[in-house]
Amino acid sequence: MEYRIDESAGAATVTFQGDITFSENVTFRAMLKELGEMKPSSCVFDLSNVGLVDSAGLGMFLIAKEHADNGGFKLSVTGAQGHVASMLKLTKLSDLLDE
Repeated sequence: MEYRIDESAGAATVTFQGDITFSENVTFRAMLKELGEMKPSSCVFDLSNVGLVDSAGLGMFLIAKEHADNGGFKLSVTGAQGHVASMLKLTKLSDLLDE
C-alpha cells in the first residue's frame, strides 16, 4: 500500500494505491499520525486504486473512524469498487464511513 495526502482549504484527501492488509498496519498508522498533525476539517479516503482489503484493513478503517471522531473531523470514503465495495457494504462500514 502506498498513499498520498493532498490538502486544500482544510480538507484532506488520502489517495491509496495497492492492497490494504495486515502487513500495512505500520504504514497506515503513520498515515493517521500525519493526518492528525494536519488537523483537517474533513478527510476523504480515495479507494479507487485499492484492489483488496482484508479483515485487518477493515479494522484499520475503524481505527481511522475513531481517530477522526477524536480529532473532530469527518471521514468518508470514495471510489470503492468490486471486492472493496462489497467488503465495506457487507461489514456495514460503508454506513460508518459516509460513502
